Amino acid sequence: MGSGEATIEPGGEPPRPAPTATVRAGTDADAPVAARLHAGQISQGFLSVLGPRFLCRLYRRISRSPSSFLLVATGGGVGGEAPVGFLAGSTDVGALYRSFLGRDGVAAAFQAAGPLIRNWRRVVDTLGHGASGGTGVGRGPELLAVAVDPGWQGRGAGRMLVGAFLDEVGARGHDAAHVVVGADNAPAVALYRRAGFEAVERFELHAGTESLLMQWDRPSGPSAPSAPSGTAGDGAQ
Repeated sequence: MGSGEATIEPGGEPPRPAPTATVRAGTDADAPVAARLHAGQISQGFLSVLGPRFLCRLYRRISRSPSSFLLVATGGGVGGEAPVGFLAGSTDVGALYRSFLGRDGVAAAFQAAGPLIRNWRRVVDTLGHGASGGTGVGRGPELLAVAVDPGWQGRGAGRMLVGAFLDEVGARGHDAAHVVVGADNAPAVALYRRAGFEAVERFELHAGTESLLMQWDRPSGPSAPSAPSGTAGDGAQ
């Protein structure tokens, strides 16, 4: 990042500044984009194999749930501000799952019957983890998923989404938050560490796959730094 001045090459046009991303609250209309990004960019876990239609129902339910929220990063370009990333969070994952099962479960199961049957053990693990208060469960709202379009990775959109998540956590009256991430997902772990999360527990959410529970607690004191949010610049994806 520089002062904003540009150098003009002899006989050429001034270079255009790289577009930046902003973060806004997501709505029902953003569910298909979140589903596509999740299916294409999140390879860990089992939700991706359930397909975009299942994921679209899930993210639509998240956007509608009073205990959950969807955040969307948009980037300038041809045609206006297009979605380039998303983040999903929840203050009550158990309530979210119950709402999803009660309102969307039959239709979602029909759309993803094969993958659900093949991955039934992971389904049980995930639902049990969301409703439990034991191993791998942290304090405060949970960051459920975050993904950024490949063309915007490395330009700060992921960092801004996580910062906006922490802002939303505070706006909802919480001083702590947590995320569960694959222990071998080094870029994600680094992103969360830069936002102030610390690894507090290593466990197996699914048999044979190690996960990290990372915890964030609001710093105390008048000079405590806040997580970055707003407009994305250079930084993590």
